[in-house]
Amino acid sequence: MRAGTNRNILTSTKSLLDSPPASWMLSGDMNIINQPTESVAQRLLGRRAAYAWTLALVLGFIILDLNLPLGVAAGVPYAVAVMTALRTSNIRFILAITLLGVILALFGLLMSPDGGETWKVIANRLLAVGVIVGSGFFSTYSVVQRRASNRQAIALEQVRRRRVQEANVHLVRSAEARSKFLGQISHELRTPLTSLTTFAHILDEKTETLSTDRIKSHAEVISRSARRLEVLIDDLFDASGTETGEFKLNLSTIDLPAVVANTINDYEHQVTIRDQELTVNIDVPSGTHFHALADPVRIAQVVTNLVSNASKYSWPGSVITVFCAFEDGRYIVKVTDHGDGIKAADLQKIFTPFFRADNEFVRSVPGAGLGLTISRSIIELHDGSISIESELNVGTTVMFTIPAFPNE
Repeated sequence: MRAGTNRNILTSTKSLLDSPPASWMLSGDMNIINQPTESVAQRLLGRRAAYAWTLALVLGFIILDLNLPLGVAAGVPYAVAVMTALRTSNIRFILAITLLGVILALFGLLMSPDGGETWKVIANRLLAVGVIVGSGFFSTYSVVQRRASNRQAIALEQVRRRRVQEANVHLVRSAEARSKFLGQISHELRTPLTSLTTFAHILDEKTETLSTDRIKSHAEVISRSARRLEVLIDDLFDASGTETGEFKLNLSTIDLPAVVANTINDYEHQVTIRDQELTVNIDVPSGTHFHALADPVRIAQVVTNLVSNASKYSWPGSVITVFCAFEDGRYIVKVTDHGDGIKAADLQKIFTPFFRADNEFVRSVPGAGLGLTISRSIIELHDGSISIESELNVGTTVMFTIPAFPNE
């Protein structure tokens, strides 16, 4: 007996120690008091109890009505029964009690006449029926409104939860994108920095023993690495500017075909050293009296990005075509290559910042995946559009358009 008691004491003590100190009173004394009280209240006033209370009231009012002629007051007891049925939130039950009250009120007229003139007796009973029917209508309407409010509350809660879930998904994706971005940028920065530091160290340590040609070669590597870092940092600034709205255009009246042709001439050497051919087709009649309102530096940047991508992802010996035309009040520029092409699934994400197709050839080409993102932002700031079409093992075409305006 004592051992069992000690075991119970130890168990109770352990449960108290496992719970937070601030909750000892609530988990102990308050629950001991509240649990029986809630149980009794639930039994006496709950929905199940409402059925019993309603039927008990109806039975009691039948007896009362048969023994005491109530007249118009007969509607009040049955209306109380109907209002009690409201607690059940069961429309069928409420309507059944309402109908039963009406029948019993009329039945009381036959079984226990109130006395007096007949028309007064009938009027009193009809008024009693009106009170009962009114209570039934009010109770039914209350249940319908409560259900509608509950459905609306549930719908709003579902919308809130869905928005919270979408926000959580967005946060997770943002965290993943940030992590991926840091990894990509670290890799892109590390490669040229490694070349810079390595060849700078060689030049610093072995300048006296190196030939002039070797020094020149190392200096060219350092120059290319520095240029690569400069391009990457410029792309990061541009991408950040497009996100924050700080990206500005210096608009002016320009001859777009001339800007495209000049940009291609400036970049042609980069394509030639890769043993590729760059062709330009300017299909804009000389008598066209239109101009573009654009930033020539940014348009040149877009054309350079597109031609650079076409060259980087094409094989030696391939042909890259740049086409410029005027059509339906807009300038059209297309850059077409004959590389490996892009998968359909990757095309949907091609303008996403830092996105690069996951294959060995793409990974072997330097880049941060920002060129097309920046190009799209520039074109959209010019009220233009940009799109891409590609077919595996055939090639890729990127096209952008910007509005043209008639010369004054």
